[in-house]
Amino acid sequence: MSDRAPTTPDKILDLAEAMFAESGYRAVSVRSITRACGVNIAAIHYHFGSKEALLKQIFAKRSAAINNARFRLLEACRPGPERPPMLEQILEAYLRPSLVLPNGDVGARRFMRLRAILAHEHATLSKGLISKHFNHVSGTFIGALMKELDHLPARGVYWRFHFLLGAQYFTLADPGRIQILSEGACDPADADAALAELVAFTAAGFRAPPADHHALILGTVLS
Repeated sequence: MSDRAPTTPDKILDLAEAMFAESGYRAVSVRSITRACGVNIAAIHYHFGSKEALLKQIFAKRSAAINNARFRLLEACRPGPERPPMLEQILEAYLRPSLVLPNGDVGARRFMRLRAILAHEHATLSKGLISKHFNHVSGTFIGALMKELDHLPARGVYWRFHFLLGAQYFTLADPGRIQILSEGACDPADADAALAELVAFTAAGFRAPPADHHALILGTVLS
C-alpha cells in the first residue's frame, strides 16, 4: 500500500467506482461525480475525457490487480498429500481474488459488484471491457481445468465455466435473496464462507458426468 496522498484523478476514480457500484453506471452522471469529489466538470474531462473513459480506466486499474493475483495463485497450485485436489485449487485460485479482499481493499469488492451490475444494465459496454481485460486470464484457467477434467468434452468445460461466472456474478451483486431465503443464516458479505461454498459447488458441477441431452424429458411430456 502506498503512503502517498491520493491525487485528484485517484479521488475521482475511487468515488466514481463507489457510485457506479452503488447506483449503477447509467444512474450516475458526471455532474454527480464532480459534486461528490468537490471538483468541477472540467477536471473529469481533463483527466479522463468522458464518463465512459472514466469507467474504462477503472477497469484497467482493477483488472490488472485481479489478474495478477489469479496468475500467482494458479502458479502455486500443485498436487500433494496435504493439499486439496487440483480442481479445488484451480477454482479457488480463480475465485479468491474476486471474493476475498487483499489487504482489506474494499475497492476490489466494489469493482466486482460494479462488473456484475454493468453486465446487467449495459451488456454491450460490459462485454467489450470484460473481453479486453479478462479473456486471457479466463482462457488460461479454462485450459488448466481441461487438463483436470478429461471426462468432459471441451464444450462441457466451457458451459460449466459459464455457470461458474454466473454464480460468481450473482454472489458479488448480492441482491439480498439468500439472506431472505435463509433468514439471515447465509450472507455473501461473509467472503470466506461464500468462497468455500462456491468452490465446493462448482467443483461438484465440473466433476459431474457429461450432460445427456436425451435425458431431458419434461419438454416432451408437456408438449
